[in-house]
Formats: sequence, C-alpha cells, structure tokens
Amino acid sequence: MLSRVMSLFSARRPDLRQRGNLFYIALVLRLAGVGLLAWIGWVHWVLYHDEGYHFIPNVGPFFLLDAIAGIVLALVLLAWPRPIVGLASAGFVASTILALVISLTVGLLGFNESIHANYVVLALVVESITVAVLLAWTVLAAWAIPRGTDSAG
Repeated sequence: MLSRVMSLFSARRPDLRQRGNLFYIALVLRLAGVGLLAWIGWVHWVLYHDEGYHFIPNVGPFFLLDAIAGIVLALVLLAWPRPIVGLASAGFVASTILALVISLTVGLLGFNESIHANYVVLALVVESITVAVLLAWTVLAAWAIPRGTDSAG
C-alpha cells in the first residue's frame, strides 16, 4: 500500500498499455485535464487582461499568475505525464477554487468577488470537475507505475 502511495511522487512513466481499456480511460482523463487546465489559464488571462482585474490592488497579479500556471501545467501534463504533475495540477486548481470561495464569502486581500461577476459560477463548476478529472487520472497513473525489482511488495 505504501509503495502505491509513494508512486504518486515517482518520476517513472506510468505504463497503462498493458491495462486494456484503462489505457484509453487514462488517456481521455489526461487530455481532458490538459484541456481544462488550459481553459482555466485562458479564463484567468481574460479576467486579468480584458475584464480589468489587473487594476485590482493585491489580487490582480494573482490572476496573471493563475493564467500562466494553468497553461504551464497543461503543457507539462501533456509532455511529461507523471502522477506528481497530476497531483500538483489538482492542488493548483483546488487552491484557485478556495481563493474564489474565500473572495466570495469574507474577501481576499481586501477584494470581495460577486457571484454575478463574469465566469464565477462557470469557474466553480469547471474547476471542480477539473479537480475530479485530474485526481482520477493521477490515481490511475500512480497505479500503473511499473514496480522495479528494488521496490518492496
């Protein structure tokens, strides 16, 4: 069991080719995760650049950071499909959800978001789906890490 948990942090490539239909399920989940991460990056760019969020003191630069992070993580997951990338990506998206919820409820760094603002409800739904997709892919990928002879159990 511990070796499976530790496989989340492995740099080894998952081998799902011998797993039949799981290969296709994992591929669809990974590509969906890539697309959703890119969408999250795009939305944050639109909010930052076109919707004026770059003028918001303290919070504005985080929208640019989220835009960059979403695109970078999408590219990394596409080019280097490892469980640690899926886990980091899910953590990134979960943190954006948390920041949005805090901003909607008590405010974040002096900024209170409105549920009626552009992309807020859509972001909550899509980002929640993204976390689920990324975690599902991460579990499948970690399960498919080949066990070496040096691995216990």
